[in-house]
Amino acid sequence: MAYSKKNIYIIVFFLIVASCVAPPPQQKVVEDAGAEKVYGIVETATSDTEDESAIKNKTEPAAFSVENITAAEYKETKEDIANFISSLNIIIKTKNYDTWRRHLDDDYYAYISSPEYLQKLSASGILHTQGIVLTDAYSYFMNVVVPSRSNDRVDDIEFISDNRVKAITVNRGRRLLLYDLEKTTDGWKIVMPNFKSS
Repeated sequence: MAYSKKNIYIIVFFLIVASCVAPPPQQKVVEDAGAEKVYGIVETATSDTEDESAIKNKTEPAAFSVENITAAEYKETKEDIANFISSLNIIIKTKNYDTWRRHLDDDYYAYISSPEYLQKLSASGILHTQGIVLTDAYSYFMNVVVPSRSNDRVDDIEFISDNRVKAITVNRGRRLLLYDLEKTTDGWKIVMPNFKSS
């Protein structure tokens, strides 16, 4: 079929107009909440001045609040911790140092192993009276933990975060901290006390 010159000019005109249409919107890589690049996942930006806080708000979890803990969560966590401390009591009674050590967070273990801490404990109270000098975490376990921590009882818990809890015992009307605990993939770990949240 033959085209007239006029038809050819019209087709060329439309092709030129179509090629002048705005380019496709810019693409950008979105970062996940853990600040690691999500490669291969591309989101179309609506404009160069897109509000990035809107993207952040989609990925950030809500801030922890004690008020959001339900009665069921409190009960379940308290029972879980009571069971943990009950098994810990047995470990301590049987003087099983290696198993006890596995229940300590690395930072807490480093703290109780520090020469400064051991020297301070050795110079005070009954250890000083009995002439006991602590030299390492094992001597701390045998001379401090075993005599005093094998009959612990959980009377209450206080949530510090969604995975961190204070285990409390009540003695003569006084609330005493048993342990600061953190839930990990390996179960509960004893961690450094968070005195600010007391």
